[in-house]
Amino acid sequence: MTSHSSFPLGDSGRSRRRLLVIQAAAEEEEKRARKLARTAQRAADSDQKERAGKDLAGVQTGEAVGRAVPELIGDGTSAEGNPDGSENDTLQLRTFDPGDDDPDRKDVLETIRELMSGPRPATWVFCGDEPVETAFPNQFAAELRTTYRRPLDVVVNTLVPDSPIKMVLEHLEWQVGRFHPDVVNLVIGSTTASTGPGFAATLTTLVDRLQELGAAVVIHAPDPDGSDELQIQVDEIRELAGGRAIPMVDHAGADGDQQRVDRLCKALKLQRPVS
Repeated sequence: MTSHSSFPLGDSGRSRRRLLVIQAAAEEEEKRARKLARTAQRAADSDQKERAGKDLAGVQTGEAVGRAVPELIGDGTSAEGNPDGSENDTLQLRTFDPGDDDPDRKDVLETIRELMSGPRPATWVFCGDEPVETAFPNQFAAELRTTYRRPLDVVVNTLVPDSPIKMVLEHLEWQVGRFHPDVVNLVIGSTTASTGPGFAATLTTLVDRLQELGAAVVIHAPDPDGSDELQIQVDEIRELAGGRAIPMVDHAGADGDQQRVDRLCKALKLQRPVS
């Protein structure tokens, strides 16, 4: 049967090849356009994050707002760390870097002084044994907002009454790590007596783990209140704190939350901002 095609078979093959070439070129052009659009979007997002960071820094150094503000923390994952290689657009406020120094030798007071004088909001975590009928972490949070004009600082209270430090060690990630603390206040109460002779070893391990988180550690010692066993543990705390240049807050004879807060501020040598 005679073909009614207007093109010879050879021409039909060349037409199909030309069509495939045109389609491939169009797909390549579309990919190039999408890549340019993504690049432009990333540049715009970067400018927006930089402006947001400057705005927050301005708020932190201004007058206190008189109430707590939730902290903004990203997951810290870089583009290289993401499985799909995509960029992380989460705003990062927590940029505290413990540096390459040995954490045992880090000057904790200098770290906290730099933290207090800078514009970046900080996260303070209280963990350990909550003293009876007290809520001095909340009082300290109020002191940060008003006296020290740091309204964006966040104070997290994970104190559990009658809990030994071993409990903090066993649940470290849940009670401390997930909050990405800049400063950890390890509050040791009378319940530590139940840990017996292993107290010093447990305390040393716990301090090591806290410093591995990149946090500045502050230890609160209990009031021995006539207990020989507690006095021994206070001496062990003092020895560890002295050997590692860790601030120690002695709560012996403390009368009320405000006195505990005053002792903490004194131990950290916090300076009130100049009016």
